[in-house]
Amino acid sequence: MKEKRKLNYAWVVFISCILLKIGLGGVVMCIAGNFVTPVVQEFGCTVSAFTMLVSVEAAAMAFMYTTAARIIARSKVGKVMGIAALAQVIGIALMAAYRSVYLFYLSGAIIGIGVAFTGYVAIPVVINMWFKKKAGTVLGIIIAAENIAMILYTKLSAVLINGFGWRGAYLILAAICMVVSVPCLFFFVKSPEEAGCKPYGSEDQIDQTHSETATQEWGVAKKQAVRMPLFYIAWFTCMLFSVGCGVQQYIANFATMELNCSIDFGANAAMFMSCGCVICSVCLGYVNDRFGVKAGLAWGFVFIALGYGLMITSIGSPILCLPASFLVGLGGSMYTVQCPLLAKSVLGEKDYSSIWSLMMMGNSLIGALSFSSIGLFYDLGGSYMGAFLMAIILYGLALVIGSVALNMSSKLRSANA
Repeated sequence: MKEKRKLNYAWVVFISCILLKIGLGGVVMCIAGNFVTPVVQEFGCTVSAFTMLVSVEAAAMAFMYTTAARIIARSKVGKVMGIAALAQVIGIALMAAYRSVYLFYLSGAIIGIGVAFTGYVAIPVVINMWFKKKAGTVLGIIIAAENIAMILYTKLSAVLINGFGWRGAYLILAAICMVVSVPCLFFFVKSPEEAGCKPYGSEDQIDQTHSETATQEWGVAKKQAVRMPLFYIAWFTCMLFSVGCGVQQYIANFATMELNCSIDFGANAAMFMSCGCVICSVCLGYVNDRFGVKAGLAWGFVFIALGYGLMITSIGSPILCLPASFLVGLGGSMYTVQCPLLAKSVLGEKDYSSIWSLMMMGNSLIGALSFSSIGLFYDLGGSYMGAFLMAIILYGLALVIGSVALNMSSKLRSANA
């Protein structure tokens, strides 16, 4: 009788990452949102003064990425991520006690530093540790969980604010994060070495030839990568996605300002887009695993072109905005799912954590700096059509340039085989 194979510990880590996103991941994405109006009304400050906390969070996150990747790769990963998660919980809870809008920036910095150890750098690094196959599908499911959580917390935060006030809402959300996310990181997230277990998929390498194994483990070191045009071509591709993905955040504004629809209609358009992103995250990961990274790049361009093309058509027929928003969402996870998979495929696994963290620092900063400028399309021209066309062009360029990077990588692998 064949011995039954035990469940690989990689799946325990996977579930823990899901719980991280269901708790902290979703809440952090909603720390402003519905809180803007009540906080601004109580403090008598401007909207931008309060929402500056998101910019502070983004800046703190970006500048800590390389440090976070280095510490995660060399330390007990669960302990590091658990402490970072606990810091975020404290940052969220502290916002309930503030009597000045400027103190929110302190929480923004605390949360941003914490997210650097639990977010878009940490999760791909942990998945790369544990999954030698199905990494794209696994990453996509985790990102989908975060998108679902964001949708739910957007609704829940409104209910909590109405029932307990905005201060009570922050405390309750912090408590949810504490219960859902923090324990699983401390107790269950480990590296393969700590768990005494091989990564998922590594057992399938036993019967492979030496050359195949060498190809699979191929990669370039960070010091070598930063001197290679290949690195910058891949990085530029990720930056194109970073800027392009910012356009989808203006869909609600497009519906209410340009189409002259109600606030509820604009919220529904945003909801359709978010639902599309959930599906995109799962499907995009599978497409990368099953058909390759080029197929993932093509997926994004096709749905973005269809979505924004229909969005432009909706200027004369507003009802088309809803299906258009869903189509945009189907291409809306390119930054969170496709980019880390592209970086891994192009530059290999050898020094992936360091290389990806460096890329993410630039990706985050360019995305943050370019986001507000997207609104200039409406301010200067009275229409978001230019922004939609720009997004299609950026995704098209990313498809072409990303494919060039993959071809160059393939030649480099062959030369080093």
